[in-house]
Amino acid sequence: MTVKDYFLLLRPINVGMIVAMTVAGMWFGNPVFQFPKTLIEYAIGILVAIAYTGIAMVHNDILDIEIDRINAPHRALPAGRITTKGATIYMGVLFAVGTFFGTLLRVESVIIMFVTLVLSLLYNWKLKKTGFLGNLTVGYTATSAFIYGDAVSAGFVHFWPPSEWNASIYLFLISALLNTSREVCKGIMDTEGDRKYGVKTIAVKYGSSYAAKFVLFLNFLALMLAVIPVVQSVFGPVFILAAVSFVALMLMNGVPLIKSPNYRNAKRFKDHLHPIMLLALILVIVDIILGDILHFYDTLGL
Repeated sequence: MTVKDYFLLLRPINVGMIVAMTVAGMWFGNPVFQFPKTLIEYAIGILVAIAYTGIAMVHNDILDIEIDRINAPHRALPAGRITTKGATIYMGVLFAVGTFFGTLLRVESVIIMFVTLVLSLLYNWKLKKTGFLGNLTVGYTATSAFIYGDAVSAGFVHFWPPSEWNASIYLFLISALLNTSREVCKGIMDTEGDRKYGVKTIAVKYGSSYAAKFVLFLNFLALMLAVIPVVQSVFGPVFILAAVSFVALMLMNGVPLIKSPNYRNAKRFKDHLHPIMLLALILVIVDIILGDILHFYDTLGL
């Protein structure tokens, strides 16, 4: 048992994505930086997000320990370097840390993170086998850090009415749709095993061909939704590069998926979604930075 083992239970890559979305959400929520107040707020917001997300990660590993003894015996829990009791205590420590520091944040942000935690635990326990309901749950929990970060900085002011939606809200909605489609796509890949273990995915219930069409439908909805913030100038022209890349993805990998919804084509489509979402986030940030620079020069009359 080492500190590294406990750290790896948090799944560093996933934590990195959560941190990136949280920071982006906080910045989009309030781009005014007041040192040291804002720095402390960012640090606490990130810590709470990591702690609550970590609980769900550890909980999933505890429930999957028997499967991991076969599929991933090198991990700390199935290898015995961390006991189930030790992992459970670890969850308790993470919850205590997240809850304590959460009291220092806006209550709206804590509500979002707590709802995300509850849904994550429900997914690990029961919703994973429900098929599309589980897919929707992953779509929300995987991207809620955008709206959590926004709530840390600004409460719920950007949540309603839709005319107040900012980059955080749009990125959350678009990413949630894409992540949901990604989970449906994974169902095409895992049809045989899911059918054996009673997982009611769309591919199992209605067939891989129907599931492939539904994947493309969700991606089309995400693309249509992305048009709105561009028209409203929430996203600038640089974001169009992400949209063009997205359309290229759909043409290159979507058509083969529809024609032949097999493991290979589903995996190819699924694996390309995360890079596209990361590209979109980077381009939105670049867009906003460029917009701020241009606005600054406008105020100088240059």
